Amino acid sequence: MVHEDRNLTVRAMDDDDEFGVWLSELTHDYPVSPDLVLEDRHLLLSDEVGDWIGGLRYTVRGGVASILEIGVTPVERGQGHAVRLLEGFEEAARASGAHLLEFWTDRLGLELILAANGWQRVATRPGYIGGRTWYLLEKALAVPA
Repeated sequence: MVHEDRNLTVRAMDDDDEFGVWLSELTHDYPVSPDLVLEDRHLLLSDEVGDWIGGLRYTVRGGVASILEIGVTPVERGQGHAVRLLEGFEEAARASGAHLLEFWTDRLGLELILAANGWQRVATRPGYIGGRTWYLLEKALAVPA
């Protein structure tokens, strides 16, 4: 491998849409895992006048749909909106051809909500992100015949 004597710099990038688009285009044809392109997708929960009250960010890669973030505004919590978002996530994941849903969380209390909807804990990682214990929850989807 030939290295030219050049003054190159590696640095952190702030949230910059232009760079993100450039990098996405650059790696689209040559992803880390060929044929397993990773894209962020979003689901929005809004009320009758269109105000945003919750949302979910996820990816689908190689048939695995992963929740990255889920949230409901504080005044709307406790009304089943997170479950509604999870149901929408499952529907969107199925439509994308996913066979497995997964969600890493450090909030063990979410396990009860997820378990009631067919999810199960498959891994526990003590001292993981932020030094806290994290749990991997997943749900297998039936593959249509």
